[in-house]
Amino acid sequence: MQQVSIRNKWVSLRGGSYVKDMEERDVFYVKGKFWTVTRKKFVQDMEGNLLYTVRNKFWAFFVKKAMVYDKDGNQVAFIRRKFWSVHDRYFVQSSLGNLEITGNILGFDYHIILDGKEIGHVARKVSLRDSFVLSLEDGYDLSFFVAFVIAIDNITDQRNAEASSSY
Repeated sequence: MQQVSIRNKWVSLRGGSYVKDMEERDVFYVKGKFWTVTRKKFVQDMEGNLLYTVRNKFWAFFVKKAMVYDKDGNQVAFIRRKFWSVHDRYFVQSSLGNLEITGNILGFDYHIILDGKEIGHVARKVSLRDSFVLSLEDGYDLSFFVAFVIAIDNITDQRNAEASSSY
């Protein structure tokens, strides 16, 4: 089982995150853009090589959506949040096939399901900054699923920002 911790930086104008293994060694870095409407972020290896780009869909009424692109700019995943559900649910069309990511309404616990089988788990840690632990079965590209976690966090941040601005 592969496991990493994904934590937002304490102070970041770009929305960057650290991805570390359970021994606190850097594995990946998530770099954000200074200003972007689509919350564009880049998953990079520790040498700064681009692995995946994540961005929210610009026009997304009611149903929030995000896309993941590989280093060559090819879309490899399309993530959409179910409009309303007792459980937080995301549907992913990806190069692996169709995935479903289901969680509780508070968004602290997600299960990653591929073809009816759970292959991973995301636990949101309660802290002053966004922090997640991603556990994934061996044999899957960890950086690909880090991009999923970033995409879901982007969707959640966008949804929360829109909800707080409507008051």
